[in-house]
Amino acid sequence: MGIISQEITVKEIAESLDKILKSKLLIDTDLWGQDKYNRNFLERDVNLKARHLLKLYIEIEENFGISIPEKDIVSGGFNTISNISAIILREMKNKTTR
Repeated sequence: MGIISQEITVKEIAESLDKILKSKLLIDTDLWGQDKYNRNFLERDVNLKARHLLKLYIEIEENFGISIPEKDIVSGGFNTISNISAIILREMKNKTTR
């Protein structure tokens, strides 16, 4: 599929991540409420498993053509759709400037 665009926004990335969670991981993010993009994946009522996070990481690499830096995972940045969207946008911009 691959999402490559100079004009892509964090909102568009967040919507793409939401689709990935629904279609590839079979996670119904609509159950997370109106603020689903800011829900922490490790909250009790969200409670994504390690296998879901790993699959999401792989889907991000395949769909966006970037890799999430280890520092972002270790620091806890890989925990909401919004945070991951910002990381993806940053990495996409970094990739085009290299």
